[in-house]
Amino acid sequence: MKSAARILIIDDDADLRESLALYLKIHFSKVSVLGDPRKVHEALNQEEYDLILLDMNFQAGRNDGQEGLYWLKHIKELRPEIMVLLITAYGDIDLAIEALKSGASDFILKPWQNQKLLAALLRAYELKSTKGKLKQFQQQQDKSGNELIQLLENSARSASSIALLQQARRVAETDAQVLIRGENGTGKSQLARYLHLNSLRKDAPLVSVDLGAIPENLFEAELFGVKKGAFTDAREDRSGLVQQAEGGSLFLDEIGNCSLLHQQKLLRLIQDQSYQIVGSPELRHCNVRIIAASNSDLELAVKEGLFRQDLYYRINTIELKIEALRNRQEDLEVLIDYYLDYHNRKYGRQLELETDQRAQLLAYTWPGNIRELSHSLERAVILKDGHFEQSLGSGASSMPGNEASDLLSLNLEELEAQHIHQVLNHYQGNISKTAQHLGVNRNTLYRKLDKYQIQHEV
Repeated sequence: MKSAARILIIDDDADLRESLALYLKIHFSKVSVLGDPRKVHEALNQEEYDLILLDMNFQAGRNDGQEGLYWLKHIKELRPEIMVLLITAYGDIDLAIEALKSGASDFILKPWQNQKLLAALLRAYELKSTKGKLKQFQQQQDKSGNELIQLLENSARSASSIALLQQARRVAETDAQVLIRGENGTGKSQLARYLHLNSLRKDAPLVSVDLGAIPENLFEAELFGVKKGAFTDAREDRSGLVQQAEGGSLFLDEIGNCSLLHQQKLLRLIQDQSYQIVGSPELRHCNVRIIAASNSDLELAVKEGLFRQDLYYRINTIELKIEALRNRQEDLEVLIDYYLDYHNRKYGRQLELETDQRAQLLAYTWPGNIRELSHSLERAVILKDGHFEQSLGSGASSMPGNEASDLLSLNLEELEAQHIHQVLNHYQGNISKTAQHLGVNRNTLYRKLDKYQIQHEV
């Protein structure tokens, strides 16, 4: 099967370019030739090419390769995405280095072996394809990042949210450790990404890990990586999340769920920027910015001996507190419009809100915060073709409108207990579905069920 690469051969030797084209047409779907490099601008405007084979000497008696370098730079200015392979009869090392610095993908010596030439062209095309995919991925990431920044800044209408983003922007410019506090579903991971996108590390990775979701016996392997042979199933080296975040940011979500043993490992990582791969005695150093988050009372955990005080101080250089959605009424109005529009676009629907339906959403206290709001509107968009029904029903955790106003008088713990009870009933006692809906892991849900003495099947 022929490669889809589109190739242009530029050489003043008619016999060479025609014989080369004849060979390459066996392996590539499109091969064109050009005898005069001065016509390359016209050729590139008329056709799209992936690869160019460019001779380095055109004028008789010249063999210094400067013509080839000139046209190489010209082509890269016109079409930087095209991979250019230079052809020369003179294997000068300094010339080859200069050519590669100027953007050449490879350096082909005459006379060449056809199989080696073919391999060089296929390598160059594969590299171009990979670069194209990476560029597309980066563009998607940039678009996604810009949308997130726009969402957070546009929805920050309440005094607390405006102050929070102002502080976040100032902190983002530094490498200070940040601890984000807030209830489940308030957008802690969004704020972590906002910090990363506004930092000097924005072009490097942001790697997120939910520490509460990693099994105890896999903690070090997931975070720090594994050396081949470290244990029975370790058949190859595997990088950890710290290594994947090199140069960027590492977001440690639910750090309060981390055991004391693993807190010690995290302390060394944060304090010394060092860690050990499982199965290796070598101490490795890293360059990552740590952003942590928790919805638990870490101060109480420190007092009870469940969380290391030294680690608490290390992660808490700067604390950013996200208010619950029920305390940000001004933000809620913007967020309703955003998530309704988002899910309408996602599913190709045109769900609209009547005035009374919007009022019902605004009256509800959203114990699941932004996550619950988004899920509720998504469900409504999926299940309804045109409009909301008078009651949100399953679209808002089975909370009838009249109950929403009654709950305003309840304190937070009563509200949380009632909400958990309703969601658990909605899923007929299914712990996994209830935990997923609430945005917590099963262990956290079990603790809350015991705390509020809610009956459940074990």
